[in-house]
Amino acid sequence: MNQLEVGDEITSNIPELKKEISRAIRFKNSYALIRVITKYTQKMVEQRRGEMVDTCLKLVGRCYSQGDATVKNAIENVFVFSLDNILFSYNYMERKKVLRTIPTGLYKAYLKQVYASGV
Repeated sequence: MNQLEVGDEITSNIPELKKEISRAIRFKNSYALIRVITKYTQKMVEQRRGEMVDTCLKLVGRCYSQGDATVKNAIENVFVFSLDNILFSYNYMERKKVLRTIPTGLYKAYLKQVYASGV
């Protein structure tokens, strides 16, 4: 899955992001594309919209597992890197619950990053 296909995947699952996704695709920037879904996920967390958070996580997980190297790199460096910050407004139990719903490949990338940082 390349960045155009990822953009289509995001807009088909979250139509309200179509305008922002179109802008990111126009610039041919996978990082900008992933920043859009990252910011949206954080907004859903802050609004306590658990079902949408779950949708975002599954969507990013699918894009990560099926994405090309550029997409995977963008997800690791933008979404995964921001995951702790995204979940910051949740208490321990909420955070733990969300972390259990993260798709396996995405969760492994998260753990790799956490352990690599020495935290």
